[in-house]
Amino acid sequence: MKFARKFKCPKLVFSPVCIDDAMVLFDAVRSEKFPSSLPLAKIETLKQAESWCSERALDWDAGKCFVWTCHRSSDSVIIGQVTLFPQENRLALAYWVNPELWGQGLATQMCESLLSHIQREGYRGNVWAGVHTWNTRSASVLKKLGFTPMDSGAGDTAEYNLAI
Repeated sequence: MKFARKFKCPKLVFSPVCIDDAMVLFDAVRSEKFPSSLPLAKIETLKQAESWCSERALDWDAGKCFVWTCHRSSDSVIIGQVTLFPQENRLALAYWVNPELWGQGLATQMCESLLSHIQREGYRGNVWAGVHTWNTRSASVLKKLGFTPMDSGAGDTAEYNLAI
């Protein structure tokens, strides 16, 4: 599975993750607002953020994981990242937005743009997303995007599916 490395929509520009994104990632995950139970919250140093970005760039080249850094078109500010993980019979979606920018509909814009992009590139299949049950904001984003809840019985994780 291959996806275009760079693409644009009216308000956002998407580019593959690179080591230069590490400082923004580090600042976001160190924010008091960033949920400590999320995997990225385990990043505690800039060196770890640099390593994470470098590893994701290598994963891209190997086709294991595709992470796009999202910039606002108007001023090139990085607002977050959106990720696709190829799985056996679907793609898994993950994303984060800088907590300083929460409440502006950016997660919905990022994900909607990515889903439209992969559809234009010919992807047909399912996209899965899982969120902690406490994460009502992410659940709301997924519902706005047309994801439907799945009966997973996974305890503290709610699962969602979208057929493209």
